Amino acid sequence: MGINFGFQEGRGRVNFSSFLGYRRGDKPGTYEIVPAEADVVRRIYRQFLEGYSPKIIADGLMEDGICTPSGGEKWYPSTVASILENEKYAGDLLMQKWYVEDYLTHRCVKNSGEKPQYFVEDDHDPIVPKAVFYQVQGEKKRRSGLAKDPSKLRFGNRLALNGRLICGKCGRTLKRYVKPDDALTDWRCRQRALVKKTDFHEDVPTRCDCRIVREAEAQRAVVMAFNTLPSRREELVVQRERLLTGEIGRIDALLKTLDGQQDRLEERLEVLASQVPEDEEPMNTTVVDEVGSTQVITSEMDEAAFLRSQIVEIRRRKDGLYAERAEQANREVQIRLLLELVDEMVKNSLPEWMAREAEAVEETGACRDYDDFFSRTRYTVPEGVLDENGRMEAFNNDLVIRYLDRVVVKDDGYEVAFKAGVTAEVEI
Repeated sequence: MGINFGFQEGRGRVNFSSFLGYRRGDKPGTYEIVPAEADVVRRIYRQFLEGYSPKIIADGLMEDGICTPSGGEKWYPSTVASILENEKYAGDLLMQKWYVEDYLTHRCVKNSGEKPQYFVEDDHDPIVPKAVFYQVQGEKKRRSGLAKDPSKLRFGNRLALNGRLICGKCGRTLKRYVKPDDALTDWRCRQRALVKKTDFHEDVPTRCDCRIVREAEAQRAVVMAFNTLPSRREELVVQRERLLTGEIGRIDALLKTLDGQQDRLEERLEVLASQVPEDEEPMNTTVVDEVGSTQVITSEMDEAAFLRSQIVEIRRRKDGLYAERAEQANREVQIRLLLELVDEMVKNSLPEWMAREAEAVEETGACRDYDDFFSRTRYTVPEGVLDENGRMEAFNNDLVIRYLDRVVVKDDGYEVAFKAGVTAEVEI
């Protein structure tokens, strides 16, 4: 009963011993950000948006010698996935996700609606902005849909071309074949490699006549496509500005309006809570809520209940807008990430929308701003990948995973498409 009452009062229970990025604050119920651990959390969120799977992210953390939330050395994909779906990193708090089903055995089960849950918005300083958190949730949902189709991109594979080489005739992915002597590696359309009708795609029993692709040839085509990017920088900047001033700008304006409405309602609620009840004449006030319906307020208790219901409605609308923004912002993020690479390739200064003064960083490590998040997690191309002229010298697995969407195989060449939405035609 005491724990449930604490939930109702907005007091959650957190196991800080296995909570990466935060430690217990000086006051009860407060959080304190651990800057070094917060950087690891932001790295996980950024790499997921760049196209990495939880398994590859976990492998990279182990390679860099980064400890797990509990202080161990072994990272599991499930640990990364739990960090990606934890709302606390966005500054919110959802209580009673689990509950004790049997107090004799102390068996704890996931709360799937059997018990009430309690949500506190902006409970503490965030490590990642809400916009980034909701975008990650949208990306997880999108990938779960792709996983059901074997012809789609496979995020868990370390081979960058796997799932990205697409047949230009039938639309299937190409499968990798390594020669016994390992001298040559080929990629063949899965429909071309079809031996039995029951293999791969039963609905397309005919054999595809897509040409066999040499791996070295496909890699050269990708390198050539990357080296066309500097000449398309202005095109990318214009596309990004159109996205920001269009649908994303509209959603941001609505979120700002809702934030203001919520602040005013919460301020009024605090005033009511601080007042000492006295014998007063009954109130008889008619108010209009956000959706236009009217309600008669006859007491301060009624007014407080009304304000709480309005706050809940505003939060519901904000959740919907965050989800919509995450979907719309996916391409904007990919353009932003690709521009980072292009700026390194052309040896240019940071664009104005990325500029951030060092003193603007909060000492606490809190990160609420969308641009601030990407500035803090900015990717630097490893030495040796680009030559002195900023050109990509050889095929790089890491860059392909980060920036490339697909490579369509044609009879006379390739169509290389980047996640940012730009494509390059490469002839052989």
